[in-house]
Amino acid sequence: CTIAAQVEGVAAANGANAVPGALEEIARLVAEGRLRVPIAARFPIEQIRRAVELQAGRHVQGKIVIDLRAE
Repeated sequence: CTIAAQVEGVAAANGANAVPGALEEIARLVAEGRLRVPIAARFPIEQIRRAVELQAGRHVQGKIVIDLRAE
C-alpha cells in the first residue's frame, strides 16, 4: 500500500491483484538492468509529512522515496 493511501481521499494501491509470476518477472528485469524506476523525490523520515503531501497531490512523475536511516 502506498504511503499516500494513509491520507484521506487517496485510494490504496498495491500488488495484491497482480498476475501470477509478475513479481518474478519484475525481479528478472531489475537483475538484467532493463527496469528503471524514476525517482521523483527523496525525503528523510523526519520529513514524512512533506512526502505524503507531495504524493497526495497526484502530480508526481516517479516514486517518492523515504529514507528510514537515522541521520
